[in-house]
Amino acid sequence: MGKIIRAGVSFQEELLKSFDEIVRELNLGSRSRGIQEAMRTFISLNAWRLPGNQELVGAILVHYSHEERGLDEELIDVQHEFLDIIPSMMHIHLSEDSCLQIIVIRGKASKVRELIKRLREVGKLKQLSHLLIPTC
Repeated sequence: MGKIIRAGVSFQEELLKSFDEIVRELNLGSRSRGIQEAMRTFISLNAWRLPGNQELVGAILVHYSHEERGLDEELIDVQHEFLDIIPSMMHIHLSEDSCLQIIVIRGKASKVRELIKRLREVGKLKQLSHLLIPTC
C-alpha cells in the first residue's frame, strides 16, 4: 500500500448525513473507509473511458426484447468479433419477450471501448450497462 495523503473535502449537510448512515449500516468503521470505497467504485465505473490501454475485467449487461427480430443474431455476431476479450457469456430469459445477456470481458480498455460502441450500434436495446475494473 502506498503513502497515505490527507485531503479536505466539503459536502452538503444532507449528503454527508446520508453517507454517514450508509457507512454505519455497512459497518465500514469510518468516513475515510467509505470515501475510499466510493472512490474505487467511481474509478471502476469510469476507468474504461480513459485514454490508454489499461487491462480491464468486468461484465457488460445487455437488456433487450426477444421480440425484436434478428437482434439476438446481431448481438452474437458482434460478440464473435471480440472473442479475444470475451471468455464467457450468459443468456437469461427474464420473461417471454425480455432477455438479458451478461458478457464477461477481460482485455485492453481500447478493445473494450470498441466492443461497447459496437453493441450500442446494434440499436433496439432496452439498456446496456457495465461494471469494469482495472486489473492493477
